[in-house]
Amino acid sequence: MKNEVFHSFLREQKLYKIISRIAKYVSISFLIIYLYLLFSASYTASPLIVVINYLAILTSFSGIITFKYFEIPTLLLAVFTEGKSAEFFQLDPEEKQFIWRKAGREDVLPPNPTPEYINTNLHLNDRYPWKRIGKIYSVGYLVVILTSIFYLTSVYLETGFQN
Repeated sequence: MKNEVFHSFLREQKLYKIISRIAKYVSISFLIIYLYLLFSASYTASPLIVVINYLAILTSFSGIITFKYFEIPTLLLAVFTEGKSAEFFQLDPEEKQFIWRKAGREDVLPPNPTPEYINTNLHLNDRYPWKRIGKIYSVGYLVVILTSIFYLTSVYLETGFQN
């Protein structure tokens, strides 16, 4: 059971790396398209530049949301709602310490931390619901990105980016 709990944490960290990498590639793609349009003389005032620019800004902003979403591992967030019955307390001390460090804490976690200790040190009482915010943002982001890509593709197919 506790190996499965720790593996769920590792899966979450792997998902964070994958999402961060995808966001980086999407951002670089928008940058390349933006630079292409920027340096073609007829598009300096084109709405295509504006769309690409907004997509690049939105994708960069997504990095902040992604960071906040994964800032504190789910196993530690569960301590706030589940207390001592959270799966975090079933882990070995080394695994607990590893997860504690992934939450940005450099101090040593006590051998038998209490839920109050974790809640106080991670300020879980004052934390926005980033998991929920991240899911809502992801849906909005995908709608905007897919709509914009559809628009850009249709403009390209109709005009080839020529005026």
